[in-house]
Order: sequence, then C-alpha cells, then structure tokens
Amino acid sequence: MSILRVLSTVPFSNRPPVQDIIANLHSYFTFNFLIGLAILLSYKQFGGRPIECMTPAGFSSSWTDYTENYCYTANTYFVAIDKAEQIIVNISDEERRERRISYYQWIPFFLIFQAGCFKVPALIWKYFHAQSGMKVGEILRIATSEANSDPTIRADNINSLCNHLQKVLKFHRRLEMRRIRPHRFFRLLNMKYSAYYVTLVYLLSKCLFFINVTGQLNFLNRYLFGSNDNFGFEFWRNLLHWNSTFWKESGVFPRVTWCDFDVREMGQSVNHTVQCVLVLNVFMEKAFMLLWGWYTVLAIITLANISAWFYGYLSTASAEHFIFNHLEMAGEPLFDKDPNILQPKQIQQCVAKFIVKYLKTDGLFILRLIAQHADVQMSTQLIYKMWTSHYIIEKQR
Repeated sequence: MSILRVLSTVPFSNRPPVQDIIANLHSYFTFNFLIGLAILLSYKQFGGRPIECMTPAGFSSSWTDYTENYCYTANTYFVAIDKAEQIIVNISDEERRERRISYYQWIPFFLIFQAGCFKVPALIWKYFHAQSGMKVGEILRIATSEANSDPTIRADNINSLCNHLQKVLKFHRRLEMRRIRPHRFFRLLNMKYSAYYVTLVYLLSKCLFFINVTGQLNFLNRYLFGSNDNFGFEFWRNLLHWNSTFWKESGVFPRVTWCDFDVREMGQSVNHTVQCVLVLNVFMEKAFMLLWGWYTVLAIITLANISAWFYGYLSTASAEHFIFNHLEMAGEPLFDKDPNILQPKQIQQCVAKFIVKYLKTDGLFILRLIAQHADVQMSTQLIYKMWTSHYIIEKQR
C-alpha cells in the first residue's frame, strides 16, 4: 500500500482523465504494477544480496565478497547440475558465452522501459485529441459528475454539453460546406478540423495499446525466454502439475549458475569455478510469468474492445440502433406530428439523417462514450436534447 501511495504522487501514474477501461488497464494498472515491481527488484539488487556463491574453503570473507560482486557484474552461465561434471571441465569460451545469463542486472530498467511503453498510447491520445477543440475529458467529467443526481444541475449540465457539441459540430459543417483548408501545404494538419478526427485518434490509441502489449509478449518470448514461443504455456502447465523444477531443464530464470574467474596467487594466475545461487530468480520467474499471463489476457481483452469499437464505427445498423434505443427510452415525442402516421422506414431514415448529416462520426463517438461512462438517464436526455436541436434546424430549412 505504501508503494501505491508513493506512485499516486507521480503525475504520470495517475488515472487518465477519460475513464476508459482499456486505457485504465494499460496506462494505469499495468503501468503502476511495472513501476512497483521495478522498485522492489531494485531494492533487492542494489540494497540486498542478489547472488550468493560457494567459494573455496581457503577464501576469506573479503574474497567471498569479491567473488560474488565479480560474478554478478561479469555474468554467470547456466549448466544443468546433473551435466556439470562433463560440461564445465571442457567448456569453451564460445559455449560459455552461449550459456551466459546476463539479463538479471537489467531487469529493473527493462521494467521501467515496459512501463513507459504502456503509457505512450494514453499520452498520444491526450495530446492529439486536445487539438480538435472537442474537450472530451471535460465532457465526460460533467457527464459523470455525482451532482447530476440533482435534476436541476443535470438539466443545466445537459444544456451546457449540448451547446458545446452543437458549436463543435457546426464548426465542422461550416468547414465542410465552404471547403476551408487552413493548411494548404501540409494538408495532413487539416485532419484535426475534420468530423472524424477524435474518433480516429481514439481508435489509433486503442490499436497502439494492442500493438504494444503484443510487442511486449514477443519481446519476452524472443529475448527473455530464449525464443521459445511456448515457454509461457509450458510454465503454467508445469505449475498446475506442481513441477517446481522446470527451470532445471529450461535454463530460464535458473536458481543455480556457474562462474569462472582468475586469481593471482604466488605470481601465477589460478582459475576458479564456483557455483552460485541467484535467489532473486525465484521471484523474477513468478513475476514474469504473471506478466506473461496478464499480457496475454490484456491482448485478448484489447482486441475484443477494438473489434467492438470498429463494428460500432463501421456498422450503420449499430449506430441507428444505439440512437433509436436512447430516443425511445427518453419517452418524449420525436416529431410534432403523430409518430403513428410515419412508417418505420421513414423513422429509420430520419435517424440515419440525424447521424450522417448532424452528428457525423465524432458526434456519434462522443455520445457513445458518454453512454458508456454516464448513467442511462444522463445519456438518454442528452441524446434527446441533441435530437430536438437537430429537428428544429430541419424545420427551419
């Protein structure tokens, strides 16, 4: 709990202003977990005794300390205990390099790097969506405010949100109708004035979350688990079967390693081979297997969420169903005339026109986002308010 209190004082460790569950899982929970893990490992490495070696009987305590410090910094190598007698005696320099275990000193820095990667998509979303003029964070803050339980305050907030969205949508329509291009040379910069910019940045950040977590999985398999893509599955299978000696065969996060070093004695160089215990690897193995499992689950959840958002973005039927359901829940008349006179197809055409001509992509996206985070009453009344403003505009034409 003390670590979480410390992390809460770090600006980048705080929850993102847009309370999206995927953004929270990536840039808040995973980020803070990785930072906390890096702090724990750093404390053990730099403030404790990360390696213990069995030195010859004639070594003094200072020589033992020297041996352990040397072996920790110069790296050890792994040989299975039952094969040590045959291999170590005749081991070549090339084979020793191939068996070398050199990653454990860099694990805290690697975890900090991973944490930074999980934060980048959220920072990209935070920076680029602010360029659109649509204050998404402020919109959601007002829409999800606890003060909305008061009908008067809720009505005022709905009016202010509706006015803000109307101004943004009107600005987009004006640019589109007049074909205004503020940037003539760097036309890509005009994208932030489009009616789909916020949606595009949001979906891009979602895709970056997925790319990052799958990239982290690939990195673990390739560089930490010895290019064994099935190592994570094999570990969990062995763990379920109570096989705690899996490291002896795999050589990944080994507890027992070997170290060779030379000592000057009586003017001669004497080679010593000592057996060392990496106690920290017991914790590292469990931590990284937990990370591997979490990354796998997180990748699946993120992919499902991206698929759902793309379906809602590309499916006309899904958009119409979303708007029509909220208009029905409002319990208010949609038209001046009796709705029973209108055919279902005519009502569908009106809803489609409301989406395509008035809300456009970003307007629909914001309403979906509000519906996800605010209560049903707030989102329903806001959508109905937007509908009535659109209907008034249509009547005046």
